[in-house]
Amino acid sequence: MAEAMEVGGELEWGDAYGVGGVQPYQFEPEAAEGEDGDPEAPDRGNQDRRSNRNWCRCDNCRIMATTTECVCCQEHEQIRNTMEGVSPAPKCITMHPGFSSVCLDIWALQCAYYQYRQEYGPSQDPTHERYRYIAYRQLVRWCWGWLGREVRVVLPACAVTKIRDTFPSAQYTGFQYPPLN
Repeated sequence: MAEAMEVGGELEWGDAYGVGGVQPYQFEPEAAEGEDGDPEAPDRGNQDRRSNRNWCRCDNCRIMATTTECVCCQEHEQIRNTMEGVSPAPKCITMHPGFSSVCLDIWALQCAYYQYRQEYGPSQDPTHERYRYIAYRQLVRWCWGWLGREVRVVLPACAVTKIRDTFPSAQYTGFQYPPLN
């Protein structure tokens, strides 16, 4: 319970939890998997990710353009949960029997694009660019469900590579954080 305290002639609010009921670090994100000092967990900030593939546990990842993008499907709990739904569980999300139909099938991507177009308007991108973008969105929808507006996750290198191989482009944008408003 907050109580007023007189400090140096001024009235200040404080309680057992901090000033004005605000606890220190109350709005800081909690440590994610691999940030708690677990020696087996990969270090996402490790600069060596671009010099070798030791971080890849599925054996299908390629080294990406940035260290941030060098992430394996086995590092995402949501993707591991998706893979557990199959027996035997595949080693890589790209080997999941649903991956091709959800992320690579033209007809499924065309249907997903119509939903996207209804919400955001038509895309001016060429067909392969559009399908690649929608395939990334489909992977997120399939594994994470719904993230929310302007919430993004780094997709695993193995899935990004498979999607890029299916819908190639002369140049790729790569992962981008959402714009600050």
